[in-house]
Amino acid sequence: MRKFLTAILFLLFSVQILGQATLTSKLGFDQGGLSLAEVNAYIYRYYPDGAVNGINLITICTGVSSPFICVAAFPAFTPGMHSITITSSNAAGESPKSSAFSFTFVILPSAPLNPRIVSN
Repeated sequence: MRKFLTAILFLLFSVQILGQATLTSKLGFDQGGLSLAEVNAYIYRYYPDGAVNGINLITICTGVSSPFICVAAFPAFTPGMHSITITSSNAAGESPKSSAFSFTFVILPSAPLNPRIVSN
């Protein structure tokens, strides 16, 4: 009984670690395929926050064997917590969605401009 209560408390109070993304972040994922040329020819889409319609990602994959490492510019979001799933597709159709990736999107403030001495 004690182990059961400990497990319940652990689940209730566990903290999910989220990634933090900015406008300059990159989105990376692994993609299986027969060759690098094949996975670079796929069309990749991301589905933000459970959306039904996907948005194309411009992706570059690298590596010498499967799974290949793919990278895209991180999509812009409003500040706050979000999640995305990713699919790949070719002439045969679209893959199932990946598992959801949760993250916090932050927009860094711009640098102050024109520092100077101001008289009263």
